[in-house]
Amino acid sequence: MMTMKNFKLGLTGGLATLLMLPMAGCGKEGNLTERVSTVEDRDLSGIAGPRSGQATAAARVPRSVYGTARSLDALAFPGLNEDERRAIEKSLDFFVTEHTPEEGIGPIFNQNRCLGCHLSAQDIPASTGFLTVATPASRAGRTGPTDQSTITKTNPPPTAAFTLFGDYSPASGGFDPLSIFGGPIQHVRATGDCQPDIIPPESIDPNLQGGIDPVTGTSQLGFRRAQGERAAPPYIGRGLMEAIFASDIVSGDDPNDAINSVSSLLPPPGPECLADCISGRHNENNAAGAFLGGDPVIRVARFGLRAAGPTLFQFMIGGTQGELGMTSPFSPVEQNNNQNVGRNCDIAPDPELKSEDIMGLRNLIRMISLPDVDPRLLETPASSPGAADIQAGAELFGVDLASFRSRMIPGATPVGSGPDAERGIAADRKLNCVGCHFPIATTGTSPSQVGARHLSNKYFPLFSDLLLHDMGQIRQGRNDLVPPRPSLDLSRNLADFALPGQGSASGKEWRTPPLMGIGRVGPPFLHDSRVFLNPAQPARTVASDSGRTNYLLTIATVEDALNASIELHDLPDPAAGCPQAGALPNDTCPAIGETGSFRSEARLSVQKWRRLSARQQLQVILFLNSL
Repeated sequence: MMTMKNFKLGLTGGLATLLMLPMAGCGKEGNLTERVSTVEDRDLSGIAGPRSGQATAAARVPRSVYGTARSLDALAFPGLNEDERRAIEKSLDFFVTEHTPEEGIGPIFNQNRCLGCHLSAQDIPASTGFLTVATPASRAGRTGPTDQSTITKTNPPPTAAFTLFGDYSPASGGFDPLSIFGGPIQHVRATGDCQPDIIPPESIDPNLQGGIDPVTGTSQLGFRRAQGERAAPPYIGRGLMEAIFASDIVSGDDPNDAINSVSSLLPPPGPECLADCISGRHNENNAAGAFLGGDPVIRVARFGLRAAGPTLFQFMIGGTQGELGMTSPFSPVEQNNNQNVGRNCDIAPDPELKSEDIMGLRNLIRMISLPDVDPRLLETPASSPGAADIQAGAELFGVDLASFRSRMIPGATPVGSGPDAERGIAADRKLNCVGCHFPIATTGTSPSQVGARHLSNKYFPLFSDLLLHDMGQIRQGRNDLVPPRPSLDLSRNLADFALPGQGSASGKEWRTPPLMGIGRVGPPFLHDSRVFLNPAQPARTVASDSGRTNYLLTIATVEDALNASIELHDLPDPAAGCPQAGALPNDTCPAIGETGSFRSEARLSVQKWRRLSARQQLQVILFLNSL
């Protein structure tokens, strides 16, 4: 199941249908006052309440068991009772089963089962020790870059990620989803004699007539083409994420980089940083356009790659309709299919799913737990082989191991007090990865009517603040506006401006991805799964450590993939000069000492990372593999 809602209902192309980025905000915390009697009967909103008791460690599935089978015993919270099992067993079957046009698949779609968007495990060699059974806890797979020119009905892309497209106006912040051409989601499969979506060439795009100005990169009407890929995340601990009280998310805000942190690692913050360079902020949105019955109140959002989703429920609609093409009472109208007018390829009556099917999928996702961390991370003293390196990597990451252990071990007394101790953040943050990837989250009162006892008042190792962060933008003329020509060289550009319904998020902002389970799920990594592991055709980038600068990194192992993912948090190191035209990667570096909005918030952490020895970098990677 993917992360898109049905943005197409009621949309037509052209200037009148711009989806504007700025939202009418409702205060720093969104509308948190509407959380008592007025929403108790609004189950679809899924609004968590504040903590109602002492938090305890969330139950986790043994590491050796988690995700090894498509079964509740390998995925769900331990100790489900019979009522909880009955509430989700049928939905797990639905998730993993291939569906047919007679059942409602299509007529245009991307996958014929929810699991189709979560197949990364099938691409991972068994020798890596990562999961090799695809389940809802897997993520989108990828074995190569996407070349749009080669995609046909019989030749879909080599990835389970999906493509968004439309036209973006830099001046207004508006986004036209090009619904007259089937946008903003490209569907690469179709039933019967129907044809899949194509991304329209600029020559027939009414917003781009007259050509593109080479200086501004926009048309006479002020638009440019926006395109980007999105990869489904692993459905790990989403019920716990839903149960975090909204004000606890907002408490991590630092939009003006006013909160400083202590690090013993060099370099210190530069003059462009007011404090430690990290300036995250929460996103806000509503669910009114996501499905019939969606809450119109603008709230703190947390789900999706840009934290644009205020409710978990909308992603059940987004997956079943946006990716499978199946209608339901919550979204009963088929998606735009203008290229197939007159073709008889939709043979199932609408709605194709029942409301209980959608509700059941949400119950399933809520009840999927997370794997236990590698026990060597929690050892004291660190005596098992490899434990010392894993814990050294955690400390470099910025984890306070004492407070972390005490909140992850059932029955232990929490060590320390205050926000940093509750989040597992060390006084000396070293790399300050924890500036965005808060190790511990604490839930409030879960809104779930199934299994809330597993979700309420729990500590769990989220490794995310669920906030938006500016990840920078490369400067390459029009290469920063449209995807580069496909190659095996990873683009360093994380920005894209395909922004349908993304609340207040800009094209350079992404929600901090949760790292829980990353050491079991493995690659591909990043929002579009661009860092993939394919030994036959490995992707490439450049990396640096204290002994080498901008050396060629061929991604042949999981360790390489994690290294590349960390490096891609900012532009290449300019100390040895930027890669030349035709070298790797084909992105522009900043000049030494140069500042500007194109740099990532993570630049200081990445600068510290590059000063680590290869051994220290490996320790951090071993720590990530322990999650």
